[in-house]
Amino acid sequence: MKRYLLRRILLIIPMLFGISLLTFGVLHLSPGKPTDVVTDLNTKMTLEAKQKLMTLYGLDKPWHIQYFNWFWRMLKLDFGNSFKDDRAVLSKIGERLPATLLLNFLSLSLIFMLSLYIGAMAATKKNSFFDKFTTLFVYVGYAVPTFWIALLLMILLGLKCGLLPISGLRSLNYDELTGSEKALDILKHLILPVSVMALTGLAALTRYCRSSLLEVLHQDYIRTARAKGLPENKVLWKHAFRNALIPIITILGLMLPELIGGSFIFETIFAYPGMGRLGYEAILSRDYPLLMGIGTVAAFLTLLGNLIADLLYAFADPRIRYR
Repeated sequence: MKRYLLRRILLIIPMLFGISLLTFGVLHLSPGKPTDVVTDLNTKMTLEAKQKLMTLYGLDKPWHIQYFNWFWRMLKLDFGNSFKDDRAVLSKIGERLPATLLLNFLSLSLIFMLSLYIGAMAATKKNSFFDKFTTLFVYVGYAVPTFWIALLLMILLGLKCGLLPISGLRSLNYDELTGSEKALDILKHLILPVSVMALTGLAALTRYCRSSLLEVLHQDYIRTARAKGLPENKVLWKHAFRNALIPIITILGLMLPELIGGSFIFETIFAYPGMGRLGYEAILSRDYPLLMGIGTVAAFLTLLGNLIADLLYAFADPRIRYR
């Protein structure tokens, strides 16, 4: 187990190298340069001044030299400074990362808990009204664009009914609130983005959970457990559920990149102060160091999540051994 864990951790380094190289290449192939944001709006900017700005940013060197200079600094946890405000990239990410982790953790927890319950109920009540309703819910969850649902909920619950805030993580008078009121204020701001982010994943995992449990419930050991007179809840959650976890854990691991990538969209829609919105702002300003830092952190979190998912296999099935 220790050797497997060490090997997987060491494997993260070349994978990060490949991901960062692709990201760096895509950034430099895209039209426009970081200096365009400054020079295009300044009619008095001379060609010499533009060249000095390129030299200041280090953009006058060949792209492979730029990349290896960046990668060497990255190994020392130095992502450079933002082109936009000259602040340290790691500092800017550190301010926004906790909010993104909170949003993704709550979304993933909501997906896991609800999908297991709904999927289990649909499996035990096959072909019932509840099963058919959840099947319809799955198709709707797949088909309807989540950003469109986000806008509808913002209009309905935020603007029309005034029940929930539609932007940010805190209210303007947050500092004037008491401790319990602050917690309630943050909770209200989280309800809409967490619910919308969880919708697509909930639809997918519910279907996988149902299919996996249906397969397990027809196994001989389940019939034996029922023949012994065990309660149905014990048969379902103790015997069937654990053996159905393997494909569910796999899907959860694959959902992590989708959730992190979706943060760019939903954090922008809800003006949520997370890493995704910071990345969107960096794209608009062509802030290469900040984009590379955000891409590297997002890739690391994805690889770490996949590693945790692989380790959870041993918890779900003690027969699994890592070598």
